[in-house]
Amino acid sequence: MARANYPQVPEFPSIAATSISLIALKTLIARTIFAISNEESRYTLNGALLVIKAESLAMVATDGHRLSFVEKPNETLEGISGEKRVLIPRKALQELQQLLTNTEADKVEFADDEHTLFFRIGHRTLSTRKLSGQFPNFEAVMPRDNTKFAVVRSSELSAAIQRVAQFADERSGAIRLRLEGNELKISANSTESGESEDTIDTPYSSDPIIVGFNSIYILDFLKALSNEGEVRLEFKDSQSAGQMRPEDPDAEYKYRYVLMPMRI
Repeated sequence: MARANYPQVPEFPSIAATSISLIALKTLIARTIFAISNEESRYTLNGALLVIKAESLAMVATDGHRLSFVEKPNETLEGISGEKRVLIPRKALQELQQLLTNTEADKVEFADDEHTLFFRIGHRTLSTRKLSGQFPNFEAVMPRDNTKFAVVRSSELSAAIQRVAQFADERSGAIRLRLEGNELKISANSTESGESEDTIDTPYSSDPIIVGFNSIYILDFLKALSNEGEVRLEFKDSQSAGQMRPEDPDAEYKYRYVLMPMRI
C-alpha cells in the first residue's frame, strides 16, 4: 500500500499523560477481561471500564449475568484530578495483555484524546478508538446485605465444581450450591448424564440456603485467582445476586465478583 493511502497514525498526546504501574494494569485486565460480553448488540458491554483517580486504579466488566470489579487502592497517579473513566474495547485489552507480558518496562504511559486511547509500553505504542456510550451504573448492582457467607479454599472449590459440572446441563452449565450445617454441598443433574454431588466442610451456622449458578462463571473467577488462597461466598437469598471475593483483608487488590443466580 502506498504510504499516502495509509491511515494517519494518531500521535501520542504530550499533555495529560499519566504513568500506570505495569503490574497493576496487567492484574486489572486479567481479573476482568473474561466477564466482558460477547453480544455485539450490547455495545457498551463489549469492553471494560477503566476508572482512574489520583490515588486509585480500578477496572470493571460485565456481561449482564456477572460483574467483575477490581481496584488497586493507594496507587498514586500524577496528572489526574477528580475521576477519569474510559471504556477500553476487548480487542485492545487482548493486545495490551500481550504487550504487557512481553516487556521489561515497569510503567505504562496512558493518555487519551476525544476519540482515542493511547498506551505506551517501552518503545511500543498501542492506540485504540474509545468505546462510546454509557457503561451501566455498576455501583448500584453491588450487593449490600449478603449476610450469609462461607469461606472455602479456592483450589478445593474449583476441583469440586469441575467434578460436579460434568453432570450439569450442557447448555446452561447450572450447578446448585447448598449451605447448611457447616457444609457446602455442590450438586448438578441432567436427564442425559445423571447426577453428582460433592461436599466441602466449612463453618456455617446461618439458615440453610440453596442457590443455582453457572459453573463456568465461578470457575472463571477462581482461575483469575490462580485457584490460590481462600474465597468468601456471600449470599442474601436464592433469588438475589451472590458475591465472591478473596478472603484476605490485607490483599493488595480489592476484588469483587457478582453473579446473578439461576433458576434450577
